Amino acid sequence: MAAWFRRKQYVTERGMQLRFARFVILFVFVSSLLTALTIFYTTFLMLGERLAQVYPQGRLIEIFRSVHIAFAIGLLVILPLIFWGSIIFSHRVAGPLPKIYQALRAVGQGDFDTRVVLRKSDELRELADAINEMSAELKKRIH
Repeated sequence: MAAWFRRKQYVTERGMQLRFARFVILFVFVSSLLTALTIFYTTFLMLGERLAQVYPQGRLIEIFRSVHIAFAIGLLVILPLIFWGSIIFSHRVAGPLPKIYQALRAVGQGDFDTRVVLRKSDELRELADAINEMSAELKKRIH
């Protein structure tokens, strides 16, 4: 198989892959929310009095409201990118699993010539190599 081979179907093990993507999205969302709140409240606590002396109270409220709106818009813009990235990343983890399950079932039924072939970028490549070694050792012991 060529080194440039890529799977065309990014959602292979739908349930597991979407759970993984949901976890990544939730983690990134909570992390960005906590980071934004920390930055916002740190800035507010450190600069609040100084800004209140420079800007009238109504203008200060407008500034903070525009910051909230900008954060919400930024989050809405970046959320699809986060989702796409989590699907691509989960594809590297969950994508090889159907091949691994199929190979394990075949070895369990006595077909020791089964090999798991994965791409270099797949995260479970070491597991596939271990399954291939196990299959070869079982074939040697049986014959």
